[in-house]
Amino acid sequence: MNSDTLLYVNGKRLTRLESQQVTRTKLVDAAERVFVRHGFDAASVEQIAEAAGFSRGAFYSNFESKDEIFLALLDRKRIEREGALNAIFREKPDAHARFRAARDWYAEQWRQRNWSVLKTEFNLRALRQRSLAKRLSTLWRQEVDAYSAFLAQYFVDAGLTPAESPRSITLALLAAAQGFGMLALLPSGSVVESSVARSSTLTFDRLVPAPPAAAPGRKKKR
Repeated sequence: MNSDTLLYVNGKRLTRLESQQVTRTKLVDAAERVFVRHGFDAASVEQIAEAAGFSRGAFYSNFESKDEIFLALLDRKRIEREGALNAIFREKPDAHARFRAARDWYAEQWRQRNWSVLKTEFNLRALRQRSLAKRLSTLWRQEVDAYSAFLAQYFVDAGLTPAESPRSITLALLAAAQGFGMLALLPSGSVVESSVARSSTLTFDRLVPAPPAAAPGRKKKR
C-alpha cells in the first residue's frame, strides 16, 4: 500500500491528514509486535512495514528510522500508563480506593517483561548517540514528572507527609519495575514469577504508605 493512498473508514473517505494518522498508528502497532518478537537491533524496517501491510516507502514517509518509530512507541506507552493512572484518580475519589487500585496496577507492571528488555536494549543504544539520548531523556522526564504529580496529589488527598520527595519515590518505583521485569525472564517458571509479584507489592507498600485509617466512630463530614 502506498503512503499517499487515501483510506476509508466505515465507507467514509479520510482526509490526507487522517489517512496519515491511521498509517502511522498501524506502523507503530506493527513495530511493537516486531520489536517484541525480534528485539530492536534484529528487527528491520521491511519487517515492520510488511507487518503493517505497507511498503518500505510508506514507512519512510512517516518515520525517518527505527529509532524514530521506537520513540513514538515509547511515547504512546507513556500516554497509556498516564491514562491508566488518570482513570484511577478519576474513578476512585477515596484515597483508600486510589491506594489499592494504584498498588494493584503497579504490581502488574513486571508482566511487561519483554518491554523491559526492549527498553534496556534501546537505552544502551542511546548511550552511544547523543541526539537519541537527548530525545529519550525528554520522554523520560515527561514520564517522571507525570508520575510525581500523581504521587504528590495522592499524599495531599491522603493527608500524608512523604518520607522522600514524590520524584525520588517515582524514580525508585520505576527502577524497581524495570528490574522486576528483567528478573521475570529467568527460566524458573512460576516460582520466580510468584516471588516477583510479591516483591512488586512489597516495594510499593514500602515506598507509598497507605492512607491512615479513620478513627473508630468518626464520621466523615458531608
